[in-house]
Amino acid sequence: MKTARVFEGVSEQIKNKLMSGELKAGDRLPAERDLAVEFGVGRPAVREALRTLEMSGIVETRKGTKGGAFVCEGSPEMLTRSLQDLAMLGHISPSSLAEVRVIISGAVVRLACERGEAEDFDAIQANIEDIQRWADAGDLTRRAEAAVEFFQLLAKATRNDVLVVLMDSLGAILRHFAIERQPAKYRPELIPVRWNMLKHLRARATTKAVAEMNHYLEIVHSDVLNRMPVRAEPVVKSKPPVPAKSRSKA
Repeated sequence: MKTARVFEGVSEQIKNKLMSGELKAGDRLPAERDLAVEFGVGRPAVREALRTLEMSGIVETRKGTKGGAFVCEGSPEMLTRSLQDLAMLGHISPSSLAEVRVIISGAVVRLACERGEAEDFDAIQANIEDIQRWADAGDLTRRAEAAVEFFQLLAKATRNDVLVVLMDSLGAILRHFAIERQPAKYRPELIPVRWNMLKHLRARATTKAVAEMNHYLEIVHSDVLNRMPVRAEPVVKSKPPVPAKSRSKA
């Protein structure tokens, strides 16, 4: 590995071991000196590679006699954090996030209609009942937690791990920016929408279930987007006209 940034090569080789299955979640990596020998690099390069992987959420360092670098289980928080940073820097607009959430949520509902089983729908029903109970009790914190779980249960019913991560991440980002501006408020009109969605899911009525999801997100996003900071578009100044006498003749 004769590159200028040797540690990047070490990081990539460790990632390749994960992709090939040679390393898996929970495994302890060899000691720094052993990795240095294996990859033919110095220990500082290995140390920097491990630090980079730790920042990415791929490995974690534990202290003590049984410590070392261990492969993480993996978490949707990594994707959430990356998208959230892009949104904070203005590279992703709130409306784009909301639009993608509508698209992905529609796909989730379609697959949940096709693949969801009775126990999935029973779990969603219990969740809606929890949302109503916490709302009636005035416990808006637990109500909000249950509302988040509603989308997690929907995604779980698709039997698609990628959709579970995407739904989690997009919802978390929009909530983060909205709640920073103003505490979330209870929307009682969403309860009937959830019940209607569940009814259509049980009936495998895909079009109607998607329509209810779109209605749900239309209500939520209208509130969330209004409370999110709007970044002004950069103003492009037009160049002043060139005086006629200075123009080159054709």
